[in-house]
Amino acid sequence: MSEPGPSEKQAYRIDSIRQGADGTFFPLIESVFMIVAISFFGVGDFWKGLIAASNFIGFLLSAPLTGLLNRTDIRRSRILAFLTFLSSSALIAAITTSDGRLYALAATLASAAFHVRQPFFTDLYGEVYPAERRARRISLGLRLQLLMSVSLGLLYGRLLEADLEWWRWIFLTAAAAIGSSALMMLRLPQRKVRPREESWLQAMAIPFRNPVFLYVQASWMILGFGNLWTLPLRAVYLAETERGLGLSPVTVMLMLVVIPTVMKLSFNPLWARLYHRLSFPALRLAINFFFAASIPLFFISDRLWIIAIATVLYGIGTSGSPFIWQLWVTKLALPAETRLYQSAHAFLAGIRGVVAPFVGLAVLQGLGFREMGFISFGLAVAASLMMLPLLHPARRF
Repeated sequence: MSEPGPSEKQAYRIDSIRQGADGTFFPLIESVFMIVAISFFGVGDFWKGLIAASNFIGFLLSAPLTGLLNRTDIRRSRILAFLTFLSSSALIAAITTSDGRLYALAATLASAAFHVRQPFFTDLYGEVYPAERRARRISLGLRLQLLMSVSLGLLYGRLLEADLEWWRWIFLTAAAAIGSSALMMLRLPQRKVRPREESWLQAMAIPFRNPVFLYVQASWMILGFGNLWTLPLRAVYLAETERGLGLSPVTVMLMLVVIPTVMKLSFNPLWARLYHRLSFPALRLAINFFFAASIPLFFISDRLWIIAIATVLYGIGTSGSPFIWQLWVTKLALPAETRLYQSAHAFLAGIRGVVAPFVGLAVLQGLGFREMGFISFGLAVAASLMMLPLLHPARRF
């Protein structure tokens, strides 16, 4: 195994701190945005769906953005810093409004700008981290992020339970943290930028000519839809009085943020080791098992201990997701095309992520939470069966 060079060490330090700063923001995406939308502004289902889909709007925009930027010599570090600063500014804008619709738009912009960065981080990891220690290199940052998320998730929940008006100070804290990290990202290393010749449409089409990529994405689309259409339903089920359980903000935060994050933190080192030991299809199947078990269990009962078990299983599964989500294309794509593959992956995730929450809220009008949970279980099983033909002794990827 080669010794880490200066660029790898520098990227490791900066990105680990950056992920720790991101931990101030993730509880907002996972719970606070929706709690404020529901309990403070009382917005309608469309705006709830928009907030729930906000991170996937960012993923959806990542492909055209990557295609356009590939034809320029703008440094990756400047792109990441700008998008992070835009997210921070949107949080400040949300603080200043008293209109629920403008709040929803500002929260959506903050989350979308935050998530559109993702293919550029995968590009960074593929460039500066050797394959044999890539998962371990991002593992420390993920743990810092999770530690911040779980501790601040508890604090945010208690503050909101004491006085819902605290949400503005919570947003200000997250805006300051990620805004500071934007300055650090300007120092991320990068090889000399060489603009590509293709148009942005031609660049976007490159991954879609790979049949293995397309097959995996078909399976991921089925699983992802079954998971993502329940995302706004979880908050509705726990927080709303009319259709759900009407639980307090601290209990909602405990179920949606704290328990899953503790599980992610606990199982993160295990999944990092499994990433290097298992093939992608085997790892995907293992993660699918936890998703398939957790989603119907979450909605099957109004007893908190059953919901807690479901969130434990969900947290274990999502603990492994960052490794396959951020790194799997590095096993499939040429180094020069890593960003293109990951942006195509994020683009497809954006499609299902934007559509699924609205479909979930619409279907909820005719079906109950329990029925939708079992439909999600069936989709997870179907997606898992699609992975079986890829379990090859030669371990292609």
